[in-house]
Amino acid sequence: MAFGFQDQGAKRSVMDAIISHGQFTIPEISRISGLSMTTVSKYVSDLYDKRVVEVLDSLHPKQKGRQPVVYRLRSDYCYFLGVDVKPFELHLGLMNLTGDLVAVEHFSDFRFENTYGKVNEICLCVGQFLSEHPDCGNVVRANFNFGGRVNSRMGTSASIFNFEDTQEIPLSVLLGEHLGLPVFIENDTKAMSYGDYLRSGNPEWRNVLYVNMGWGLGLGIIIDGQIYYGHDGYSGEFGHIRAYDNEIMCHCGRKGCIETEVSGRAIFRKLRDRVIYRHEPTLLSRKIWENKTVTTLDLVQAVGQNDKLCIELVSSVGRELGFHVAGLINLFNPDCIMVGGPISQVPESYFLEPLKQEIRKNSFLLMTRSLPVVTSPLGTDAGVVGACLIARNETLRTLF
Repeated sequence: MAFGFQDQGAKRSVMDAIISHGQFTIPEISRISGLSMTTVSKYVSDLYDKRVVEVLDSLHPKQKGRQPVVYRLRSDYCYFLGVDVKPFELHLGLMNLTGDLVAVEHFSDFRFENTYGKVNEICLCVGQFLSEHPDCGNVVRANFNFGGRVNSRMGTSASIFNFEDTQEIPLSVLLGEHLGLPVFIENDTKAMSYGDYLRSGNPEWRNVLYVNMGWGLGLGIIIDGQIYYGHDGYSGEFGHIRAYDNEIMCHCGRKGCIETEVSGRAIFRKLRDRVIYRHEPTLLSRKIWENKTVTTLDLVQAVGQNDKLCIELVSSVGRELGFHVAGLINLFNPDCIMVGGPISQVPESYFLEPLKQEIRKNSFLLMTRSLPVVTSPLGTDAGVVGACLIARNETLRTLF
């Protein structure tokens, strides 16, 4: 069954409702989407003919009278690949059509480099991962998460794998040629925010600010249940607002960005200075003196082992972050603040509580009186789940 261009908005409304419910009846989708039952029935029939959805038994088999037909997405119709590329880790996942994460693998020995070799390494890891899960053979789309400025609509990155001799080729196309799959790319924080938002389980949260506290600092903005991209797709560069006269050069090429004081990178710089110049003790002293890589996981583990210096620095950064988030609250008046990323996984008393205290001190009481400030529901899997969900959504919206 073919549908004209004028039906695109209606199709998207129906598919969005189906995505959010999984199991549904035509009257339910009609009510949610605002479309007539005739229109919804036409679209659902097309999905049924394509075996994307299947019919369930009645919701209430003992109830008398005619009941509406109950449909659901077929879980094994196809699968989606999520690739979450982090500075010190690579996370891979496979998700079925109903949104269940059926396989996940974390490569904790991964170290990101902006080189051709790293593109090949990532694709080799993905190929090996897929070969280990032959039961998920019908992988129809992949989504890669990258830090920095990603234009997901164009499939381009201004900061990752943007090589001189391949600048005319979108990164999504380059990766797709390596894997033999359609590839979508997304900013890592946007993907994390989307994954955690959809898995939060709170339908009252429609407008959410998501702070990604990792090696860098990012912001995901959810407005009316959707990722907010901005004009060029680069929204959320919270960490690169100039806020300090510290003369510290940010990796973006400017001085004084929030990220120079509030990030895993900033914590490490301060930790290294305290060890090298003040000879203060920490569980990470040996790594620092031997000039070995210190990761966000190292910092989190040190805090978990009651490392006083690491606890002090993480708590201080939590307070700084709370001050800046208070300004965002005054600007957006959100339903919820979510804090994700590796640093957010330390005990709440060392990071989340100092952050909350500064929020209360520096934002309007009217906006924070009942404002939830929570950590990531998905933890370390937020990025890979978000990547899979985005790949799934992009596919589902093209199924008619």
